[in-house]
Amino acid sequence: MRVIIVDDEFLARALLREYLAAHPEVEIVAECANGFEAVKAIGELQPDLVFLDIQMPKLDGFEVVELSGARTRYVFVTAYDQFALKAFEVRALDYLLKPFSRERLAQALANVAARANPVEQLEGVAHEAARRHGPLSSACWCATAPASTWCRPPASTGSRRRTTMCRSAPPARPT
Repeated sequence: MRVIIVDDEFLARALLREYLAAHPEVEIVAECANGFEAVKAIGELQPDLVFLDIQMPKLDGFEVVELSGARTRYVFVTAYDQFALKAFEVRALDYLLKPFSRERLAQALANVAARANPVEQLEGVAHEAARRHGPLSSACWCATAPASTWCRPPASTGSRRRTTMCRSAPPARPT
């Protein structure tokens, strides 16, 4: 997962960088000290996730979100709890209140991973269909099932009711 860290405080960026180093799936592609740098970096690098402070000089975190568009996903990292509701109104995936622990950061990363964006979900469906050598209709992601399951209609009954099956157990091929 490609991430950008945005915080006007050097020590806050350094601490987050240190905590993220324990997560091999995370690649820090940029660090920004203000909102202008963040908007530019987000536009150029198109990260998967931005850890974003709210109160910064020039542009605050909400202005960065507004200028950067809805494609980017955000976890707000701030010392102020009064912005939490507004953060979730702009579709933040999580809200880390400074100071936070390594465990809380790990929980935020798990929340992000559990809420894969639609493009990633579609890529997963296409990959699974290719792996099974079948049409997309035989391997569709089920929004109500856990992330590790795929759904397909039962082959023998003609029923439209969905059953879940594990990704690692492909359906039997028709003969």
